[in-house]
Amino acid sequence: MPEFAQRHEFKNAMNTFTHTEFTPDHRAAMDALAGSIYEHMLAEIAQARKLDAPRLRAVVDAGPALGPQAVEAKLVDNLLYRDQVYERARKRTAGGGEEPDLLYLHKYWRRSRDGIGGGDHTIAVIYGMGAVVRGRSEQPLFGSATMGGRTVASALRAAAEDDDVEAIVLRVDSPGGSYVASDTIWREVVRARKEGKPVIVSMGELAASGGYFVAVPADKIVAHPSTITGSIGVLGGKFITAEMWKKLGITFDSVQRGDHAEMWSGLEPFDPDEWAKFNGWLDRVYADFTQKVAEGRKLPLERVQELAKGRVWSGVDAKRLGLVDELGGWTTALRLAREAAGIPADADVSLREFPRARGPFEELFEERPDSSEDEGATARVDLARVVEAMRALRALEALSPLLEQLDQAGLLGEPAPQTLRAPEVRVR
Repeated sequence: MPEFAQRHEFKNAMNTFTHTEFTPDHRAAMDALAGSIYEHMLAEIAQARKLDAPRLRAVVDAGPALGPQAVEAKLVDNLLYRDQVYERARKRTAGGGEEPDLLYLHKYWRRSRDGIGGGDHTIAVIYGMGAVVRGRSEQPLFGSATMGGRTVASALRAAAEDDDVEAIVLRVDSPGGSYVASDTIWREVVRARKEGKPVIVSMGELAASGGYFVAVPADKIVAHPSTITGSIGVLGGKFITAEMWKKLGITFDSVQRGDHAEMWSGLEPFDPDEWAKFNGWLDRVYADFTQKVAEGRKLPLERVQELAKGRVWSGVDAKRLGLVDELGGWTTALRLAREAAGIPADADVSLREFPRARGPFEELFEERPDSSEDEGATARVDLARVVEAMRALRALEALSPLLEQLDQAGLLGEPAPQTLRAPEVRVR
């Protein structure tokens, strides 16, 4: 049995466990989000394809369209085979008597990162990808990346203390997570700005809850039109599993000191005093979150409380409501970083990643502290990760023919979508 509470009605991540369908507030928020993204998508397609918006809407409603129908509706220009597309590309790029070199995207990306020197000015790039957790960021061979409070905070400190760095771009793609870890990163963004280093946040597909929390003190926030952001709120609780264990014939017993030593046990629900304490904590976090949004975004607290309540917004709506500053991606964020640092428009800029990107084996065999919270702890090699890698390598050996074909088709690319990184190139 789930026992959860949230601040407030739109904070609905736990509804999967507590409800069998949308609540009215959940439905209203999701419907508004879908509508915002859909209307923006239609407007952009209509402009790009030079189509009348009502006509495009009718085409979408009549879809999906077969190839000839898509051509007739001007959604696409031609129906061509792969070799015909390549031939047209060659004709368009022909010149100087040289045969054009066709590259898969991932190979082009790799090549763009090699052999290019630094510029006259330096902008730091820091990644905050995945669920926000305390301790280290992790990029496992399998599974999802995490945004470690200690790793990202340390990277922000290093960039702020580096005399060569003139501005910082913090790339955030996160659904949120630990309040303590988010607050730790928030503090280092504040400190970096106090050190005179402008901080620009570039949001990815998702920058909500703790992912939005870490962004609010930045000089500027850039979101894609379809970025899911906001979710200014908090939730928490526990699952009561006593009946499940009873059905399995498994029993537990314990001894403890302190009236609330077993407050977080899943064997018993919160008692009235514990429930009051827990809700008091949620109130404290929510008040802190909304206050920091108000200060960072320079909005009245009353206005933030209207926009909060755990509700998510599209990038388009977040821009309209003042939760982000501009719509765009990397190019926009880098332009704003350059402007904030006073870097001349014609100057070469080098992007420097903090911390330095490491290969998978570097990550596996790196000596690390026994405790993710203690910088001075005894270093060790994470044997569990080494075993995981060895098992993975044995599996990959058997799959090598298939992997080679996938690589040739350009389907492997970087290890995971959330780790696609900006190349260390000079940008103007």
